[in-house]
Amino acid sequence: MSSEIEDLGRVEREILDDPIIQRVVEFARQRGVHLYLVGGVIRDFILDKEAKDYDFVMEGMDVSFLDQLGDLFEAAYFSMGKGKQERVYRLVKEEKTLDFTVMAGDRIDKDLMRRDFSINAIAYSFKERRFFAPTRAMTDLKEGRIDLLSPQALEMDPLRMLRAVRYRCTLPDFDLTEGLQEEIRRHKRLLKGVAPERIRGEMDEIILSPYPAQGLQLMYDLELLTQVFPEMVPLKGLPQGRHHTTDAITHTIEVVEKIAEIIREGPPFPFQPSREERLTLGYGALFHDLGKPATKAIDERGEVHFYGHSQHSSRLAQGIMRRLKFSNRLREEVVLLVENHMRILTLSAGAPSDKALRKLINAMGAGIGSLMLLGVAEIEAKRDRDEKEEKRFLELCRRIWDLYQTEDLIDPLPLLKGNDLLALGYSPGLQMGDILKEVRRRQIAGELKDTQEALKFVKEKYPP
Repeated sequence: MSSEIEDLGRVEREILDDPIIQRVVEFARQRGVHLYLVGGVIRDFILDKEAKDYDFVMEGMDVSFLDQLGDLFEAAYFSMGKGKQERVYRLVKEEKTLDFTVMAGDRIDKDLMRRDFSINAIAYSFKERRFFAPTRAMTDLKEGRIDLLSPQALEMDPLRMLRAVRYRCTLPDFDLTEGLQEEIRRHKRLLKGVAPERIRGEMDEIILSPYPAQGLQLMYDLELLTQVFPEMVPLKGLPQGRHHTTDAITHTIEVVEKIAEIIREGPPFPFQPSREERLTLGYGALFHDLGKPATKAIDERGEVHFYGHSQHSSRLAQGIMRRLKFSNRLREEVVLLVENHMRILTLSAGAPSDKALRKLINAMGAGIGSLMLLGVAEIEAKRDRDEKEEKRFLELCRRIWDLYQTEDLIDPLPLLKGNDLLALGYSPGLQMGDILKEVRRRQIAGELKDTQEALKFVKEKYPP
């Protein structure tokens, strides 16, 4: 890594060859706006990582420049607060994010000292064609250290505590210094004052990272996990019965780890989750056992049970995601996944009919792949894995996937419509709606195959 860090000539060439940077810099030159490229994007160029987020510092505020730059990229910019003393103007284009801040003071080296971590305190001046960075920045990059740039950094913006965890997930060769970890423990309660949208944004990046469980474990060790999700406090020390040797919170993190591992290696059925599905899976795994403390019961033989914990977990997940202002769509997908996460595991203990599997597919919709993958992760996270149980579960998943791929069970074309019932002599009203619902239910279950079977069923079951 040291030779890469020392070769800033290579980094400069890559910066100047980047097409997004070229467009921004050329437009700024035409408008007489002096820009610096700063922070994580330079760090990523140095570490030979793909640049996704671009941070620029402007020597002075120019609203018309931002307006016209938004027109150039066909994307509007918006203002957002990052910390107590900083306002960011963000432009989002597809999966790329461009942030613009105004320089504090009249020198970039002073501005850099306001940044969060030493490895981000690097700037490149397009006007002077040179880099600016404190010595610590290059040393910490070389040695893989994530450390605060100033003692006040966490007070200026407490979200930086979660950002440090995110860097640990996305920069696997880097570790938080002991000093930073101690400062996070000391300031952890400041997270309560951070806007929920910003917390959610960092959590999304942790969940989507290649190693989310490392981040969650670090959050747990630093006492951040229960600050963000106080609903997880009762999981600490909660035993889970004879199939588990860890408490519920450790098991939760292990399931998240297994999901990431399965996605990296390839699921045992042809399902490759999208970004949205990875978020659904990550949060679904994180929330799937929240209801266990409230539903814990011990039978006469001393066995621990958690009857109904899925429903209770889904209600708690609903509350968390409303509090952190998740999108309605993602919240609904996660809640559905959590509420149903035991269904395939329960079905695999018996000999389920295709009818039962069709009903499950219809209930889950496009989330059926995520449900199966979460189930695989649950089984693999058990300490006393049963090979027969695992084999039965995987065979059932393949049956479900085959049905899902070969039949339209989510929104099939109706076998009958209202006009068909009117032609049979039925009158408009509640009964007609009930008949159509029953026909649809039986269609999904595979009991009615075509319109003729449906008409025959209606005439026999509901004589006009």
